[in-house]
Amino acid sequence: MSRSRRGRAGARGPGERSGAGPSGEGRPSLLGGLFRGAAVPSPLPPLRACLARGFVAVGAQPALLVPALALVPAAWFALVAAGLQGPPGRMVALLAIPPVSTYFDSLNAVALFGFPAGLWAAVPAVLVRALVLALLAGLVVESLEAGRVSPAGLRRGLRAWPTVALAGLLGLGLMVLGSAILPFLGPGFGFLGSILTLVAAVFLFGYAPAAAVRRGAGAVENIRRSVRAAMLPGSRHFLLSMLYVFVSLPLMVALAPEGSTVTVNPAFATWVYALVAAFVHLGFLGALAFRWLAAEPLLPEQPAAAPRGRERRPGGGGRGRGRW
Repeated sequence: MSRSRRGRAGARGPGERSGAGPSGEGRPSLLGGLFRGAAVPSPLPPLRACLARGFVAVGAQPALLVPALALVPAAWFALVAAGLQGPPGRMVALLAIPPVSTYFDSLNAVALFGFPAGLWAAVPAVLVRALVLALLAGLVVESLEAGRVSPAGLRRGLRAWPTVALAGLLGLGLMVLGSAILPFLGPGFGFLGSILTLVAAVFLFGYAPAAAVRRGAGAVENIRRSVRAAMLPGSRHFLLSMLYVFVSLPLMVALAPEGSTVTVNPAFATWVYALVAAFVHLGFLGALAFRWLAAEPLLPEQPAAAPRGRERRPGGGGRGRGRW
């Protein structure tokens, strides 16, 4: 290779290399998507801008925010009617994004029906929550797109229900698998592994609701595109996933009033805290939807074909001429 050609090759930026362009062409690897992000310019807006747009998209629409917050007392009264005795601090996760919500659904189901029947009872809870999340995602995406919400957003969200349900069931499967394997790692590593399992599920499936609302394709295809968007080099999506899990579990749960009190009558401070927590969950849902709007044009319609190894050219027999 001549000196001039070496100079041109060395002048390439990180986004111009094969398979790592900002257009999303190529097949980014899991390790590349996770650990090369800090060295690659982000193709998506900064995390602070995404969070700001997400919270504004939710807070600026009373027709979205008020009914969503009304779901918190409705869900709590439904759980009490089913026989749950508390603690009221669990209300902080009533509007959480899976798999954080799936974790609390499993806790409530086990408290109501015991183990292992509670794990099976968590399945219909995941499906019902998926319907609520899909409808909210439809309204959030419409708020980001048009600055308003309407019944059309609910219809789009309803079409996204199968995708959100599949994402919730996959998250539940990861949690069940982790609960069977992680105890062998000991208390410290087991706890760390359980947190990382939740982070991984948010990382892989966090874009799925917005992807289903926007595209309306099959559930498997929407999940696949969510995973591919999460793998975009430089997207910092793993950081956002870690931030959400940290805010929604250690921070919210540790500070929740009546977090260990067995009662069906929450105090006023608990109600206020639960409603604020619900708004935070909705804001993160809006941030994920806003990031999907930016990531969607970067994904090709079809995944790149994997290399098939060496192929000889017709009539070729010379040394080094049959490489792909």
